[in-house]
This record gives sequence, C-alpha cells and structure tokens, in this order.
Amino acid sequence: MLYLIDGDNILYRAANAIPFFTNGRGLPINGLHGFVSMIHLLLRSSHPTHMAVAFTADPPLRKHALDPDYKINHYEHPEEIKRQIPYAMQFVTALGLHAFLEPGFEADDVIATLLEYRGRLGTRIVSTDRDFYQFVSERVHVLVPVRGVSELREIGPREAEAAFGVRPDQIPDLKAITGDVSDDVPGVHGIGPKTAAALLRVFPTVESLLDNLDQVTVIGTRARLAPMRERILLNKTLTLPVPVPMKKRPNLRISAPRRKVLRELAEVTGVSRIATEG
Repeated sequence: MLYLIDGDNILYRAANAIPFFTNGRGLPINGLHGFVSMIHLLLRSSHPTHMAVAFTADPPLRKHALDPDYKINHYEHPEEIKRQIPYAMQFVTALGLHAFLEPGFEADDVIATLLEYRGRLGTRIVSTDRDFYQFVSERVHVLVPVRGVSELREIGPREAEAAFGVRPDQIPDLKAITGDVSDDVPGVHGIGPKTAAALLRVFPTVESLLDNLDQVTVIGTRARLAPMRERILLNKTLTLPVPVPMKKRPNLRISAPRRKVLRELAEVTGVSRIATEG
C-alpha cells in the first residue's frame, strides 16, 4: 500500500493542536513534535510498503503566473511553520520515507504527480484538505484525520460524491463554477453548490456547459454564467494540479530508518524520541 501524506496539512494540524513552545535554542517545535508522532503512528498502525510526504514551496507558485491573486490571503507559511518544515523533512527521510518540496509547486501538485507512478499499488492520501477528493477512485482513497491520526475517516468514491454532489472527477468543474474561498478563487455570484451540481448532471464538464448555454433552461442562471466564461475556465485550471517534472521515476518504497540520524535530530530539536522506537 502506498501512503501519500500532505505534509503541510499534518504539520499545521499538529501546530494548532499543541500549544506553542520552543526548544532551548528558540526553535518552535510544537508542530514538529506532533508531526513526527503522527507519521510514526501511521507507520506502526498502517504498515505501508511505500510512503512519501509532500510539502508546499514558498511563493511564487506556478499557478501565480495564471492568477496573481491565487491564495493571496491564505498562502504563505507563518514564520514559526517555515522554521519547522526543514526539520520535518529531515525526520521524514531519517525514518526511511521520501520527502518532496518542489520550488513553484504545492503539495497537491506533488501528490497528484506521484499518483501517476503508483502502478498497481492501492493508495491512501492523508489530509483534511478536500481538494484531494478529486483524485478518489476505487484504488485511491483519502484518509481524513479526525483526532491526530489515531482516528482516520476513509473517503472513497461514494463519500466524495456525497460531499460534493458530483463524481470525484467533476469536483474541479464544480469548483470552477462555485469558486473556492480557501484558495481565493472567485465563483459565479448567485450559483451555489446545489445548482452547480445540478448543471453538471446534465453537462458533465464546464466546457460542455459553456458551449451549450442555450440549453440551460433557467434564464437567470444562463445570464450569470455567460459573462463569467473566461473566469470559470481559469478556475478549473487553478483547481487542477500542475504536473511536477521528475528527473527519474520516483522509488517510494520505505527503507530502514537511520537510527543515528534520528537520535541526532531528537537531540538537536528536543523533539521526543518516539521516532527512534522500533
């Protein structure tokens, strides 16, 4: 089984769950402590054979070339998180896993790209970010942490469709119409998720919808969509992942942990040595 971890999501989740504190050197480690514990627990409880942890790079992102306002109010990491990410990546690699942070790309882009290399492996994406629901299929599920990672809610095709009212592969089309507040992507005013889902049950993509507006029976809806054509198409592009160039085919198989490096990291950071356990 392949596990693909949204590193930013898990690190932020840990930092918000644990009160802020630093080590003796002034390094914030509240998020790092929880992050390492969560990754370690996943390894012990799920026994994956392959695992990668992806992080989001600092701006500008590739998508900013398309829309400078993309995630303008939600993006850049707070300083205390920025300082913890390099150590989180070191812990990941010392545990025998694979860490990715690609300049210009988000964790979503990296994970979507790694999905292309999964072969026949069943895959679980670990994140609370519902953007990953678009990748759900019979072999790819999302695991949503409910309490740390000790309790995970599994999202398959049925759950993803129940959440959005459309098939997983249509979620980018839905968001193209409704927008996405969390990504600062504006939607079509006056058209909510239920109306958008109803439209996509008739027209499977926004491209087919926009090319057949004369068949939209509700005149008010048609009038709202027509002037937003270019914005809707841009929104869909922003919702879809950007492929990340890989120099070679990534080998995501888990290797043996490097105990000495883990002990050194524990000493430098002050993070619990839970990661050095067998």
